[in-house]
This record gives sequence, structure tokens and C-alpha cells, in this order.
Amino acid sequence: MKTLIKTSALLITFTLLLTLSISASVFNFTEESYINDIPFDTEEVYNDFVVDQQLVDFDFEEESYINDIPFDTACISANCKYSKAMLVEFNFEEETYIDDMNM
Repeated sequence: MKTLIKTSALLITFTLLLTLSISASVFNFTEESYINDIPFDTEEVYNDFVVDQQLVDFDFEEESYINDIPFDTACISANCKYSKAMLVEFNFEEETYIDDMNM
């Protein structure tokens, strides 16, 4: 009980001191003038560099049709899968009765 009282008193004292020290300080910041330390447009410099170095070439030629998906993508849905599952006959082995519910 003594430890609880001492700890509580210490925390209250610390909180009060911290609150008083924060409220005693005054934040007076002076307005700074605008500093134009980058006298050019960096985006424009980068774009000019890319054009000059020919790093990017966006000439795409037309591709022929590629049938790389061997199934009907419109058929991928819950209804389609349900219809296909209903056509399949599932055979399950008969399980022995287990009385595991003890009441």
C-alpha cells in the first residue's frame, strides 16, 4: 500500500512539473523569408535529360492475337463452378459411426 501511495504521489508530482514547464515556455517563432535555393524546375531538367539521352522509347508495334488462356474466362463464376460440380458424381466411402459426443 505504501508503494502505491508513493508511486501515485511521484507520478502526480512529475505530471504537475511537466505541465508547468510546458505552459511556462512561450513559442515565438519569427517568420522566415522564402528561400529560392533551387533556381530551376527539377521536373523540367529531368524530362530534358530523358529526351536527350533517349532513355525512353515508346514506339510499340502492334502485336498479333495470342490465345494464351486455354479456358473461357466468362465461365469463371460461382454459377459455372456449381453447374460443373453438379455434373460430377462424388463417391465417398462409408464411415463407421463414432460416438464422440459425451454429454
